Amino acid sequence: MRTLIRFIFRLLPDKFVEEVNAVSLDELDARGLIIWALDVEEWRDELSI
Repeated sequence: MRTLIRFIFRLLPDKFVEEVNAVSLDELDARGLIIWALDVEEWRDELSI
């Protein structure tokens, strides 16, 4: 099944795949599951590391 999904995604236009990726990142960020590099730099500054 995973192979079929990968095959289908390869046939889709890049614009569609980019939109799916953007929505996925937004959802992960909204749930707090992504630590962005800027956040790490801010924490580093706050902790004086």
